[in-house]
Amino acid sequence: MGTLDLTGTHSLTDDILTDIICSSFPLLRRLSLKNCRKLTGDGIASLVKLKDLQSIDVGGCFNIHPNTIVDLVKRHPATKTQKLTEIYAGGLGWTDMSLEELADATSTHLKGLGIGFSQYVSGPGLILALAKLEENLDRLAIPFCHTDDEVMSVLGKKLTNLAALDIRGCGNISSLTGFMTGRTTSGYEYGHLFVLARYSGISNHSLKETKKVFSEDLLTCVGVGGVGTGIGGGIRR
Repeated sequence: MGTLDLTGTHSLTDDILTDIICSSFPLLRRLSLKNCRKLTGDGIASLVKLKDLQSIDVGGCFNIHPNTIVDLVKRHPATKTQKLTEIYAGGLGWTDMSLEELADATSTHLKGLGIGFSQYVSGPGLILALAKLEENLDRLAIPFCHTDDEVMSVLGKKLTNLAALDIRGCGNISSLTGFMTGRTTSGYEYGHLFVLARYSGISNHSLKETKKVFSEDLLTCVGVGGVGTGIGGGIRR
């Protein structure tokens, strides 16, 4: 078995993850432990047994500290072989320092990153960390994080390979024009960008203004002004 989704399995414990899941399915490549809130760092540490792991989702596992994820990534054999390309870990209390450490450990290969609900990550900290991932990152989820139009303009210049962006709940982002302008003036090739923007500060008016400059071939944004639900294929798993 290559994929296992245990999202919201409230009965999942460290012992079950370690002694049954990791031992019975050593060839797992994609594993979702999202909202499995009985898990702690002891259980997460056992994921080093999954040598072919490509994608991990531990979002909402409130008993797990960001440093636990950083330590796991640093020690994991799939990091050394550059197979571990997707890490979704929103709601864990990321800081500027822990996010930078994660970026340092995955700078050569990370393609998908989710760190939503990170109230301790600053705009400058986000820029510093994500700049280290600019070569490969194509999926980014930062819902309900403290970022704004100025930060997004800088990130637009750096994250030129980005194909999917989740900024739901980012109330200080009022426009996508700066981000898109950064992409098109960076000197790199750029493609289509899909954005989830429900509950952000982007209005119908600002989106129309952006689309006067950037066509549907370059930008699709859902969740603004009641258009779209804000969920779907934006951040691919």
